[in-house]
Amino acid sequence: MFTLKCGDSLKLMKELPENSIDLIITDPPYLKEFLYTYEYLAEESPRILKDGGSLLMIVGHFAIPQVVKYFDGKMKYRWMMWLNQCNGQHPRMAMGIEVLWKPVLWYVKRAYPSGRGFIRDGVEITGKAGQKKKLHKWEQDPSWCEYFITKLCPEGGTVLDPYMGSGSTGEAAIKNKRKFIGFDIEKEYVDISKTRLAQAVGS
Repeated sequence: MFTLKCGDSLKLMKELPENSIDLIITDPPYLKEFLYTYEYLAEESPRILKDGGSLLMIVGHFAIPQVVKYFDGKMKYRWMMWLNQCNGQHPRMAMGIEVLWKPVLWYVKRAYPSGRGFIRDGVEITGKAGQKKKLHKWEQDPSWCEYFITKLCPEGGTVLDPYMGSGSTGEAAIKNKRKFIGFDIEKEYVDISKTRLAQAVGS
């Protein structure tokens, strides 16, 4: 039900077959020195996604112009979603902004299939894992992606997170009867994810 690998995400994505993934949903490390991770996604997502498949990725507000350039001409931009984190603690930026929401860019391979009904363009983060960050320094609560997984990946379909960290996306996928593929460059987090997802399968 899940496959986890440790290594460089670009190399591992290149090993995936063409047209094999229903949904890529991920939270790359979006500090400036890691912007190349979005370039990796722009390079490989159009090949490995099925026609009509979606890519959703959290993007730092400051990075949106650069990330959009990476995807220009490679995938179809569909929408910007938002993650509501108004409750609880908020990061404060040096430029004088207190961040109450996170942007999620939504891209589609070729055309989004018609007849799928409406999808909300925002979700509320209901859990506290993203604030407590017990498993990873950049941990997100699984509630950030569960709604999008159920709407954009068919039951039994395959979800990929090339920057899975401690496995929040994988946990949400498995609990909602989707297959999951996850990559991370740090073995520590691959091991944490294996334990976490095995528990999700057994629950």
